[in-house]
Amino acid sequence: MSEVELSTRVYVKMRLHAARYPHCTVSGVLVGCRGNGCLMLCDCVPICHLSPPLALSLEVALTQIDSWSNLQGMFIAGYYQANSGLKDISPTYTALRSASLITEYQEDAVLLMMNNEHLSLNTGVPPLTVLHQNSSKEWVPKEKTLVMWGHWEETQRITRQLLKAKAYRHLVDFDAHLDDIRADWTNQDLNVEIARLAAAANGSA
Repeated sequence: MSEVELSTRVYVKMRLHAARYPHCTVSGVLVGCRGNGCLMLCDCVPICHLSPPLALSLEVALTQIDSWSNLQGMFIAGYYQANSGLKDISPTYTALRSASLITEYQEDAVLLMMNNEHLSLNTGVPPLTVLHQNSSKEWVPKEKTLVMWGHWEETQRITRQLLKAKAYRHLVDFDAHLDDIRADWTNQDLNVEIARLAAAANGSA
């Protein structure tokens, strides 16, 4: 069972996606790479805020994300979801099906379920559950000792700053992209801003 490390960018973008559509179930794809036997989740692509997502739009999204991530030297490494219900953290059929599809190509892919009830501005611990598929093809929580967070305090600080600035209004998921193909579903402007805030926190220019 491999270790998993989540980057600041992944958490911030998932959190902004949930904030962008607070009354909807939101979901997306996790993109990563490998290093020292660890699955590193480097980025995520918000896919939808419809429940359930249209099968066609999901298929189109996965195909485009796969091509884009390969160009970045990465691959689709998992799926994330935040349910519309405040206390609902159970994976839906769509989440399980999508995550299981990804494991056909990446056997150690993960499924992240966000805990809406604990998505406060001062979360002491990461408000999500990391699941993996066991030998019986069941999705179960991954051992916490195998889940690593890079700079969690910094991640919280950047998240607070961007929420306060209402940066979520500029986040684009694939549903929005299909409505307006000019909209950038990779959210490069947001990636740049996250990197800028991280550099400032570390004393860089």
